[in-house]
Amino acid sequence: MRRLARALFAVFIALAFGSVAILAVGENPFRIYGILFRGAFGSTFALLSTLTRATPIILCGLGAAVAWKSGYQGVGGEGQMIWGGFIAAAVAAHFPGPPALRILFALVFALLAGGLWSLISAVLADKFKVALVISTLLMNFIADIVVWHFLVRIPAAGIPAYMRLPRFVPHHTLHYGIFFALLFVFLVWFLLNRTRFGYEARMTGLNPNFSSYGGINSRKIMYGVLALSGMISAFAGVVEVFGVNYRYMRGAFTTASFAWVGLAAALVSRFHPVGILFTSIFLAGITTGSAAVSRATDVPIGIATIIQGAIFLFISAQLLKGRRNKRSEKEMI
Repeated sequence: MRRLARALFAVFIALAFGSVAILAVGENPFRIYGILFRGAFGSTFALLSTLTRATPIILCGLGAAVAWKSGYQGVGGEGQMIWGGFIAAAVAAHFPGPPALRILFALVFALLAGGLWSLISAVLADKFKVALVISTLLMNFIADIVVWHFLVRIPAAGIPAYMRLPRFVPHHTLHYGIFFALLFVFLVWFLLNRTRFGYEARMTGLNPNFSSYGGINSRKIMYGVLALSGMISAFAGVVEVFGVNYRYMRGAFTTASFAWVGLAAALVSRFHPVGILFTSIFLAGITTGSAAVSRATDVPIGIATIIQGAIFLFISAQLLKGRRNKRSEKEMI
């Protein structure tokens, strides 16, 4: 209950920050937030658009939760998503064979690419003691540049219509990828709470020293959770390519900040899969609603970035404060 209260407080403060920006352009915050809510959830079109945007955010949030819940603060979801989307699009467009086989190979190779890309950071942390947050952050840029190199030489081809994810309603963007996101919510919850691997991962995140004394191989856990985290984030890229863009487009993932918003959703929900589901929808709604605000008023679409950034900032501050308190308690003992 205390965690929920802290998350709601961070959201309230973020909305207050957004109100300052709204007042700066001479608009009424209550009116603007009303337009934002209606633009995100007030009609069938708005709701379906919000759920479409939330789908990759949910998956990236789950990928981040697997790593962060285990004590490994990686921020490489964007790079892993880039590799997943690019490999899936390339295999689907150029791999020979029947459609079912091409889809299978596209999925397998995309997940392997995301997992292996994440494992590079694990090796750097294990062998060379490189801070995970630094290596994963820098590898996002490397992934974007390397994939761009391939795109220059291998033009991105469109995915055939018969291989695309079906849509719920004609002329709307929501596709069946939302079902995969919901399935992954359950699978990640089950993994973390009902399996031995999940128990060992959570214990490693709570107290690495205690878990080592208890016979848990923290090195094995690190490699496992980071590979799994990379694969889930890569799957977000697969879903976005097969369900929305139908090809890999450079900048589509980075401009939308799916991975960073997903990380924010994971932090707000304290890495609980069900919490990530609802928080992702809320954060996606801020973006889709802000587009409606920018069309109807003088408030720019950047209001969404201000609110989401403020939420990320205050939740991170709360986590940092909690860790400092725990460290102080250990030193006193």
